[in-house]
Amino acid sequence: MSSSVHGQIAIGIPVRNEARRLTRLLDALARQTVGPGAFTACFLLDGCTDQSATILSDRAGSLPFEICTGTLPRSAPNAGRARAAAMRLCLSQLGPAEKAFLLTTDADSLPANNWVEMNCRSLQTVDVVAGHIIRNGRRAGTWRTRLEDYQFELHRFRRTLDPISYDPAPSHPSLGGASLAFRASVYRELGGFLDLAHGEDTALAERARRQNYLVRQDGRVRVLTSGRTVGRAPDGLAHELRSQLPQKAPPNVPNPVRLAQHFRKQAALRYAFETNRMSPVAQHFNLYPEHLNEVAAIVRTSDAFVETIAPLNAADQSDLIPLPQAERLLGTLWAKDTDRAVA
Repeated sequence: MSSSVHGQIAIGIPVRNEARRLTRLLDALARQTVGPGAFTACFLLDGCTDQSATILSDRAGSLPFEICTGTLPRSAPNAGRARAAAMRLCLSQLGPAEKAFLLTTDADSLPANNWVEMNCRSLQTVDVVAGHIIRNGRRAGTWRTRLEDYQFELHRFRRTLDPISYDPAPSHPSLGGASLAFRASVYRELGGFLDLAHGEDTALAERARRQNYLVRQDGRVRVLTSGRTVGRAPDGLAHELRSQLPQKAPPNVPNPVRLAQHFRKQAALRYAFETNRMSPVAQHFNLYPEHLNEVAAIVRTSDAFVETIAPLNAADQSDLIPLPQAERLLGTLWAKDTDRAVA
C-alpha cells in the first residue's frame, strides 16, 4: 500500500443483474496498486435475479480485498436509491475513522489499476474526486464520439478561462457515479445520494460545491465504462447511447461563444471573491455589490461563491447550433485566447 494512502477505504457498488460483468470488475479491483487488504468492496444487490450473488460468494475467499454484500428488494430501477444503499453499506464497514474514504463505481465499469490509489492521493487535499469516465467501444467519427470529444475540449477551455487551484489539469467534464470518491466525513455531512432515478451523481457533486467543499475533476483517476445501449437506469447513459448512436444528423449544442461569456463571468467572480474586490465585477456585470458581499460573507470557497451567484445552468443555452459549427467556433475561441496569452 502506498505510503501516501492512509485510513480506511470502502467502495460502494450497486449491482442489478450484472453476472456477465462482475468477474471483470472483481479482477480489476484485484489489480489495484494499493495492495492486499487496503479496502473493502461493498456490493449492493439491487433486486438481482441472476447469479450475481453466487459469483461474489464464490470469489470472496480468493481476492486480495474484503467483500461485503447487502440487498434491496426487487422494485423499479432507481440509481440514486441503490447507490445510496451501497454507500450506507460502506459506512457500516468503515466505522468512525477520521481519515476514512468512500469510493463508488458501477458494476459494468473497469477502474484503472491505480484507481483507488489516485483517488486517495487526491482526497489528501480535496473533499470530493470525480474521475474521468471513458466509454468503452467509442467509434471515431460517430456523432456521439465527436460530442464527447467536444465536451471534453469545452471543459478544458472553460478551465483555461477560469482556472481553479485545487482542480489543476488534466481536468475533465465527468461527474458520473462510475467514479466518485469522498472523504467519509464529507459524504455524511452532505447527506448522501438522493433518491433519484438518474442524475444522483451529478446532483451530489454540485451540492458539494455549493456547500463549500472542494471538488476535483481529476484526469489521473480513470475508469472505463460500458458502452451498452440497454441499461438499468431509465434515462441514463444507455438510454442516451441508444438514441444518439444511430443519429445520422449532427446534434445541436449550446453556442460556445455564449458559454465562453459565462465562463469569463465566473472567472471574474472567482477573482473578486479571492481578492475581496466586489465593486468592479458588480459594475461590469450589473450586479448588486451588497448582494455579492452578503454571499461572500457566508461561503468559504470561490466555487460556492461562483455557483451561488452565476451557476453554470444560468448560462445562456438557448442558442443551439449544429455540432460541427460549435467545433469550429470553439477552435476560433481557443486561437483568440492563445493570442491574448501571447500578447
